[in-house]
Amino acid sequence: MNFQLFLSLSAVTAATLPLAIHFALTVPQSPFKSKPADTATERASVESQRLAPIVPTAADRPFEEISNIIQQTIKMKSCVACDLSNADFRQLDLSRVNLSKANLIQADFEKAKLVNAVLTEADLRLANLKLSHLYGADLKRANLNQANLSQAELLHVSLSHANLTQAVLHQAELRDADLTFAQLKQADLQGASLYGALLQEADLSGANLRGADLRYANLTGANLDGADLTNARLDLAILPNGEQSYTGKLEY
Repeated sequence: MNFQLFLSLSAVTAATLPLAIHFALTVPQSPFKSKPADTATERASVESQRLAPIVPTAADRPFEEISNIIQQTIKMKSCVACDLSNADFRQLDLSRVNLSKANLIQADFEKAKLVNAVLTEADLRLANLKLSHLYGADLKRANLNQANLSQAELLHVSLSHANLTQAVLHQAELRDADLTFAQLKQADLQGASLYGALLQEADLSGANLRGADLRYANLTGANLDGADLTNARLDLAILPNGEQSYTGKLEY
């Protein structure tokens, strides 16, 4: 009797097994894939983004607040690492003001007076410095990418290691300026005065130097690949290879 029961159960199992396999293979998969557990680094990144404060730019703040900051800056002669992006400094006297490491993106300095101002490592991308007076200003390592410095007075200014990529320096006065190791790729220096300027190791590749005055300039090690030097003056300048160009009549 037990043997007959065993045979019956075996027959039932054999009959139902293919059906069970069929259902197991045809069960629809969930469209939602399980997300692997976040790593400690990912969780820390998300948390830091959640807790990071939203820093307003000058454009986000009321005009009165920005005006007060500017007036305080002029009074105290200092606003180190301040956020003054998009601020309006037109025709203001900012001589000897310390704006080092300040955020001055798209700030307007047209016709402003910045004599001996300190702007080291300042962010001046897309800033308007047209016709500004920067005599003796310190702009070492400043970021002036695409800034407008046309007709600006930059005599004896320090722009060592500054980023002036695609900056507009049309007819700017850069006599005796320090531009050592400066990035001037594709900069517009047409008609600019670079008389006696220090341009050692500067990158002037693709720059527009048409009609520029480079007399007595030091271009040792400078990159002039693709630069346009049409009608540029190079009398007594030291060329990239270290040789002095045409020695003519001494002029100043």
